[in-house]
Amino acid sequence: MTALVTGASGGLGRAIAVALAEAGHDVGVHYRGDPDGADGTAALVRGAGCRSATLHADLAVEGADDLDRACDDLLDACAAALGTPEVVVLNAFPQGLVAWADLDTAAWDASHRGGLRPTAALLHRATDRMGAGGVVVTIGSIEGLRAAPAHTAYAVAKAALHHLTGAAASEVGARGIRVVGVAPGLVHREGLEEAWPEGVERWIRASALGRPVTSREVAATVAFLASPAASGITGTTVTVDAGWSSSPGW
Repeated sequence: MTALVTGASGGLGRAIAVALAEAGHDVGVHYRGDPDGADGTAALVRGAGCRSATLHADLAVEGADDLDRACDDLLDACAAALGTPEVVVLNAFPQGLVAWADLDTAAWDASHRGGLRPTAALLHRATDRMGAGGVVVTIGSIEGLRAAPAHTAYAVAKAALHHLTGAAASEVGARGIRVVGVAPGLVHREGLEEAWPEGVERWIRASALGRPVTSREVAATVAFLASPAASGITGTTVTVDAGWSSSPGW
């Protein structure tokens, strides 16, 4: 099978691409601004024994026709290199911090243009090409469940993405296509504790397992949801947060 992973030049997107390759998928590695990172991810996919292709696309474009064309061009490029993707993981989604005082209409528009808008467009264009057995995995966030200061625009967009996952699943399910989501919590990365010590400390106190999650754990969940073993799961978003959401909010 062929998978397409957006925002796969590093971080969580890279981990997802590798997990899918380990599960036997050829992987289209989408990137916007980091070709070297995308090449690195593609090399890891090949190291797992599968084919890969690096695919550039800027989906944060203004016009509706331009966005539809960019989505189609990305899907066409993946199909030409590896075959029409049966699995599409919608991971690319900028996380900008905007103070409430600065969250004017222009800031809302910028957030929407870079995140939810292209994600929704690509979901629609991808499912149009899929047959029975196709899967779209959206990458949401625990911030879609509970917002943080200066994260309002991002949190609202992720909450909408969780709802889109269910709505889209109900629309395309009759064709045998599944749409599922994963909502990661705080994902560990190198240097996280040094960069944000107070936040990591709060997270450790709040999460049931007393730690952040790893990108590998999130990616493994994505790979499972994309697999035939999860053929009965659609329209829901699975939280991967080491038990943070089970803690009391007061």
